Amino acid sequence: MKLNKLIALSAAACIAVTAQANTDKDKELKLAAKQASSLKFTQTDFGSYKVEKSLRLVPASVVADQHVVMRKGDMAVVNATQSSDLVTKGTLVRNILTDNLTSLSGNITVLLKDGMSADDIAVAMGMKVVSVFPGTAVAVLAVSANQDILITAKELKSQGYAKEAKIEVLETIYTAQ
Repeated sequence: MKLNKLIALSAAACIAVTAQANTDKDKELKLAAKQASSLKFTQTDFGSYKVEKSLRLVPASVVADQHVVMRKGDMAVVNATQSSDLVTKGTLVRNILTDNLTSLSGNITVLLKDGMSADDIAVAMGMKVVSVFPGTAVAVLAVSANQDILITAKELKSQGYAKEAKIEVLETIYTAQ
């Protein structure tokens, strides 16, 4: 019995000494502090996206290499000679958190208010119904070619057609590691 107590006491002492030695080593380690990245933009146009009015997405086959800012598959991003104030389908936006450049689909996902239908909203706002999710108050509407998608999304909420309106962005959220 005394031998068991002596073994347990010596094991506890060894563990305590080892733990103390590890904490002393941790204090000696000096890791380089990582500098936090800062955002380039202070205000976004919607969500976490900033509209890039001076950039355009065009087929890579029609543009010379010296004008290409970056490539996205078979498309090329180029600087525009004239910036457009109209934000429509295909307009480039930058995610300020990830700094990824992507385009808008031209669709707005809406959460309909009670008693409203997607068809009624589409007729009233000059939009087209892309899809309706049966049994829910969720619908996807497409803006027409001459509609500003930012203004239309705000009007959907302000005119009482939708509880929420989210602009659809064609961004790759997950990438292979």
